[in-house]
Amino acid sequence: MEVYEAIKSRVSTRSFRPDRVPEDAVREIVEAALYAPVGMHRFDTLHITVLQDKELLEKIRRAAVEHSGDEHADPLHGAPLFIIVSSSQEGDIAGANAACLVENMLLRATDLGLENLYIRGVLAVLSKDGELLRELRIPAGMKPVAAAAIGYAEKKPAPRETPFNNVTKVDYIG
Repeated sequence: MEVYEAIKSRVSTRSFRPDRVPEDAVREIVEAALYAPVGMHRFDTLHITVLQDKELLEKIRRAAVEHSGDEHADPLHGAPLFIIVSSSQEGDIAGANAACLVENMLLRATDLGLENLYIRGVLAVLSKDGELLRELRIPAGMKPVAAAAIGYAEKKPAPRETPFNNVTKVDYIG
């Protein structure tokens, strides 16, 4: 798949099958993150956690349930692979750098025929749970900033003909 096809084909999936993602695909997805641009080349400020352990995935789901009060909460939508990008930086730069890594992973996953979802909300819950952070091996001084849920969709999404975004104004100058 060409990069523009991956960009146009990528959609947010919210219903994954439990099938494990093959290790070679996981490694390619993570490698794609390592090619992402990072402000001032501060690669040392980032950490990637690749999670496929079902018990830890369930702990994350339970943390979301406890936080939201919704027994059906599942921020990962059943995805068998969850990749977290953590940063030691604060503010916009942490989010911008992490977003670049995650977008590269989402596009590579799409290219490999895997569906995916950009994850943000549950990370605030994780950041407050020191025990869970230790279990996830998030280094001291780092905070989860952005993540990707990846797997095989329950139902393959239909290809898009046009972008979902039809409201962002674009000005071409010059």
